[in-house]
Amino acid sequence: MKLKIKLYQKITRHIYDDFNLKKQAYNLGVEVWQTPSFLFICMGLAIMVAMAVVYFVSFHYDSPFVLIISEVLVVIIMLIVGGFIIKSVEIFAQANKTKSEFISLASHQLKTPLAGLKWSLEFLLSKRRNGLNKEQISILKDIEELSLKMEQLVSDLLDAARIDSGELFLNKDKADLEGIIEEIEKNNLSLLKAKKISFSFKRKNKVPLVMADKKRIKVVLDNLISNAIQYTSNEGMINVEAEKKDDKIKICVKDNGIGIPSDQQKRVFEKFFRGTNTEKLFSRGTGLGLYITKNIVEKSGGEIQFKSIEGVGSEFCFWLPIEEKKKR
Repeated sequence: MKLKIKLYQKITRHIYDDFNLKKQAYNLGVEVWQTPSFLFICMGLAIMVAMAVVYFVSFHYDSPFVLIISEVLVVIIMLIVGGFIIKSVEIFAQANKTKSEFISLASHQLKTPLAGLKWSLEFLLSKRRNGLNKEQISILKDIEELSLKMEQLVSDLLDAARIDSGELFLNKDKADLEGIIEEIEKNNLSLLKAKKISFSFKRKNKVPLVMADKKRIKVVLDNLISNAIQYTSNEGMINVEAEKKDDKIKICVKDNGIGIPSDQQKRVFEKFFRGTNTEKLFSRGTGLGLYITKNIVEKSGGEIQFKSIEGVGSEFCFWLPIEEKKKR
């Protein structure tokens, strides 16, 4: 009975979202009359009216000529409404393409000055450190931290643009997930200590190598663990588990953080999506991390799932194929 109720609620929510024209218009950045759902409704109504007219004409007039004219008019109406729908879709597609191209171009242009800034900061902090006072060193370190965040943002934008254009290519090789997780823990050790977060990495059995792009899988794990750290309160806990299951390896990142509102969970892997509770508490973030994560995992031949309760915590799990053993 409960399953039927949940299924009914899911179907009604889906139907409501499909016909929520104001929400669609807001998400797409267009007027209500330009949304695909509104145009499809108009097309449906136009077809119904046209069919009623044809029925009325055929019922009251015996002339084949009149019937042909009425059918031609029906076809013309359908073509006009269909043309509006196609044009609307073309506009959305072109706008999306233009946006992706702009993001890609802007990100590429930003990489060069960022690289120059990073090199200059490294030079000052390593070669000219003795000539700087404590306040100057502190300012340079702050600038270095901000430049690293900017570099990560540019990297995320480039990855998102590559995904949109179908140009996110992976170099599959042997990847050591255990080593990657330990490296990420080490890189975030100061933040974990500052927030007094308990971090544990459990291996339920021997963690084998996987066939994946090491650089990209590191992005996946870094996104999941960084999110867990960011959205977990002080003195919280984060558990990472690795387990070999058949011909795949399962990695889970679990926290007792703020969680994700139930009515927003279906949008978690959408591009630029951020939960309302995260936007209120944390101003930083692009909403690209999980979008990129999902695409990398799926392109690696795996899958990703999650479960979350607002105010209790979240758990993200993904599966990747294990390295195939060479036949002798």
